[in-house]
Amino acid sequence: MTDYSKEQRNELEALESIYPDSFTVLSENPPSFTITVTSEAGENDETVQTTLKFTYSEKYPYEPPPYEIFSQENLEDNGFLEDAGNNVEADESLFQELDDLELEDVKDDSDYNPAAPGSDSED
Repeated sequence: MTDYSKEQRNELEALESIYPDSFTVLSENPPSFTITVTSEAGENDETVQTTLKFTYSEKYPYEPPPYEIFSQENLEDNGFLEDAGNNVEADESLFQELDDLELEDVKDDSDYNPAAPGSDSED
């Protein structure tokens, strides 16, 4: 039997460092956490905010985690959020382990020029 707990702990640490102000651990066994997503202020200076709760299954990252809408602010119709999960097909690539990602620091690359023609940057 494979133990995924180390992979899950590593991912939780990564999420916490990426989203320090919006990530909250709810429990460690099973791993459960919330992430709060806030929109930018619109024309009326009102923001929309929702908090999503994720709970890792025993086999995560090899099976998708269940999620629920934990709370919401200024969001009248959350049906589209509930339906969004139904329209996402579970795919191994969506839940790829962080260890499998090969990231490099492009700033150290002498050929790196984000403003070069053909780059994806927008001015």
